[in-house]
Amino acid sequence: MTSHAPVIVMLGDSLTAGFQLSARPALPAALQREFDDRGVPARFVNAGVSGDTTADGLNRYEWSVEGSNAELLIVALGANDFLGELPPDVPKRNLAAILTKAKQDNLPTVLLGVALPGEAKDEREAAYAEIYPQLAAEFSVPYYPDMLAPVAAKPRLLQQDGLHPTAAGVGGLARRIAG
Repeated sequence: MTSHAPVIVMLGDSLTAGFQLSARPALPAALQREFDDRGVPARFVNAGVSGDTTADGLNRYEWSVEGSNAELLIVALGANDFLGELPPDVPKRNLAAILTKAKQDNLPTVLLGVALPGEAKDEREAAYAEIYPQLAAEFSVPYYPDMLAPVAAKPRLLQQDGLHPTAAGVGGLARRIAG
């Protein structure tokens, strides 16, 4: 690794934090290993908090991102908004505020989405499915549409709750995202 490794902050929820996993298999640590194995200098910072909504991520932007000397921000929030049945305009507004702050800070940002399984069942699901691509286009940021694709419908890569990846599942996410 070179003397200067760019700091990459992952602002997220339990999928970032590594719900029920030790720090080593959490997604930022798994991405760190992927980058290290490829000889790509980077230092990942895990700013994931289990249970966080987009509002929580927005509220902690200052202390999770601004003081980190980040050179890249990865935003992976919104799953808890959906599970908490918040109206789609709430996470869209909060994510837009996070992206606005990053833009004001001249901080390049990547938006990670979580795709809903199958076809949208109702208007709310359809509206949630549109949030990420709309914001990515509006803010001209790279968009990764489905961070959970490598573990979807693969019970052996998911914890007992069927939502959170196992350590092996997180490794698959990291390989795909780093790809």
